[in-house]
Amino acid sequence: MAREPFLLLALAALTGASLWLARGPEHSADATTVSDATATSVEQAAPRGAPTAVTGEIAAPEAAAPAPADVDHSHQLELPDGSFVDALNGATNPKPIAEFWGTQIPWSPIVGVESNDKGVAWYRHENGSYSTTETLWDSAGKRFVTLTRVAHQGPAAPEIAARR
Repeated sequence: MAREPFLLLALAALTGASLWLARGPEHSADATTVSDATATSVEQAAPRGAPTAVTGEIAAPEAAAPAPADVDHSHQLELPDGSFVDALNGATNPKPIAEFWGTQIPWSPIVGVESNDKGVAWYRHENGSYSTTETLWDSAGKRFVTLTRVAHQGPAAPEIAARR
């Protein structure tokens, strides 16, 4: 129980560090001051593909064209066509979505981003499937693990006859 504040602080620090690293070279230390960073609104500071604070939804992210191998994709999710989109929820080094999509359901393009009641952002796909990436603390292994998760709609549940 005493570890929870530490874990929350560590998770916040990792999220902040990943956002800072994702800013790119145009935001070098000599070009941005602390006062400039605090003056930026939440919506301006949010990475492309992040849900808005007001609605939790945005338009579908634009998939980047396949890039050379020397490009850092540690904060991106690889799609089955070899393109990349931003990893959600501060995830780092997520495994490609094709490893978890399965073969039963054809690939479906991303059409938007939604956040659930716990604040976890999910990509919404054209066919109704959802996918996300997260970096979470594994208390048994005492380490952070990155998850790539996919949720497909299943068949409708059979109706249960009313009992008398």
